[in-house]
Amino acid sequence: MPNFDGGHYFLTVLVPVRTDVLVTDDGQTCSPVAALHRALLVLPTALQSPETERIGINSPFSRATRTHFARFAILTDVVFNGRNPRNSLQVALRGPNPVLAEPVDQLPCPYLMFVADFDARSGDESELRSYLDELWRTMSRELTSIFDTCEGFKGIKDSRGFQDYVLRCQIETTMPFNDYWTESPRLPSLSVETLIWPPLAAAAVTALAVLLGLFHGGPWFGIAALGLAALAASLFVAYRRVMRQGAEPFPTAPDSDLPSVLKALYLQQAFTRFAIDNQGGDDAALHAAFGKFLAEHKPADPSGPTQPAGVVRSSLAPPPVPPGPLLPSLDDYDAEGEPPPLPPVAAAGAFPKLETTQGEP
Repeated sequence: MPNFDGGHYFLTVLVPVRTDVLVTDDGQTCSPVAALHRALLVLPTALQSPETERIGINSPFSRATRTHFARFAILTDVVFNGRNPRNSLQVALRGPNPVLAEPVDQLPCPYLMFVADFDARSGDESELRSYLDELWRTMSRELTSIFDTCEGFKGIKDSRGFQDYVLRCQIETTMPFNDYWTESPRLPSLSVETLIWPPLAAAAVTALAVLLGLFHGGPWFGIAALGLAALAASLFVAYRRVMRQGAEPFPTAPDSDLPSVLKALYLQQAFTRFAIDNQGGDDAALHAAFGKFLAEHKPADPSGPTQPAGVVRSSLAPPPVPPGPLLPSLDDYDAEGEPPPLPPVAAAGAFPKLETTQGEP
């Protein structure tokens, strides 16, 4: 499948991590991959567990208005799955010697993987660039702290540079995951008759011309050659039509954009509370309460009231946290594991600026 399917763009990026030596603002040296681990460690996740709810700082991706899912991961090396399977008898007769080690795939350096699923109208590059521009405008400080440890990122200071960098490191998403369709979508189908009849007609003409040529000679063999060419051409056209149709993305599922999904999650919780609170009421009271529910929660309006991005419960509606100072380090936690107080605008993911130095880490 392509990067775009069902109204969503599925971005996959693999970025090589630097292998030189870095020095932090306080003069300490470290490897780029260690700095990357640190930058991702202090990057808050969404408020989707009791522990993250207790911290109370939302993911910076929640500031974007189109992100359904996003993830960073560090790939230090590929997994060794063992030898390639071979026939034991052939190995005994022809080799290779099972005692000798075979070549093993290895990564030349660690890689940062970044994947994101976001709303898009098409798979055009302009859609991807508009999303990356939104990310840069809402979380450039966090992105810089992460990608500064990667090859070729140093010196990028604006949205256009970030877009170009990500596009250079993008790989095709061959198996996107999109589960917003609750029923089979209405897909355009090809007419079987238009696919079958041209090859059948060409095959029939070819066969008839061959028979007539065997019995009567003359120009029939030439006509058979033309019929054979027409058969090959019609089969090729049919194949291309099928493949072109199969490459078309699924249509966008109804109400599968992020504002609609957040509204649905909000209504699910609000209506559950409504059902619990109105158990046992008479018809008139229930009718009045439901009218009040519709007026208050506006089910047809995705813009609000709604659930904020990055939270599990609508009651957890912290105000958006703008970029700010670095989160406390692990050394700042007290003996009971409690973090120190955070300033109101404490942001997530900032990391001290790193410079290249010489020597061994």
